[in-house]
Amino acid sequence: MKLKPKGNPYKHRYKIGKIEKTIEDAEFRKYLQKAREYREKRRVTFKSSPRFKDINIAGLLAFLYYTGLRISEIVGDKPHKYILKDGTVKYTEEISGILKKDVDIVEKYIRIEAKKVRKHGKREAPLWIPINKVGAEDILEAYHEAKKEDSRLFPISKVFAWRLITDVTKEETEDGKVVWKYPHFFRLNRATKFAEQPATSIKDLQDWFGWRRVATIDSYMALAGRKTKQMADRL
Repeated sequence: MKLKPKGNPYKHRYKIGKIEKTIEDAEFRKYLQKAREYREKRRVTFKSSPRFKDINIAGLLAFLYYTGLRISEIVGDKPHKYILKDGTVKYTEEISGILKKDVDIVEKYIRIEAKKVRKHGKREAPLWIPINKVGAEDILEAYHEAKKEDSRLFPISKVFAWRLITDVTKEETEDGKVVWKYPHFFRLNRATKFAEQPATSIKDLQDWFGWRRVATIDSYMALAGRKTKQMADRL
């Protein structure tokens, strides 16, 4: 049996290059407003189309921004085949995505159970988003729009979700180049933002993102400059 070819398996993700520069809340708010306007535009454009799905795009964007979950962990994904170096064929587990029953409003927070983790990760603790955060109202709207406890908050495919997020973050640079933020960028963004805060421990990051390998966390610590900043105190 042939192994998968080496190289970047996410060419569609990094078509414009891997983004490592984080964004601030002001830029997120700009994307959020575009997502709200884009949803209304789609409602008008596709109102007579049976294929149209009225998806709360702003809620999906806010979910990505605050949780840093993989897009497949939010909208769900079918099993995928992968091959180990020894030729063993394995399949990833089917994942349902975030369901209405996984979300609850507890005091001043949105509580999210997201125990299904990709790439052999493990997450036991719930995730929390303060309800006073910008965009939290869009997440709550998606929650209330879900009709049944087993309904997905964002009932679309991973491919369609990728398209929606790149559409609302697409912009033109000063030199005329068109760029966008792919969904996985928001995972890097959240992890780096957490890592920038001295109070955040490796255990904190493991609990939130479901990582088992410390090496994964080290790369985000490096992006945040935590270790080199500590070196500066030794100058």
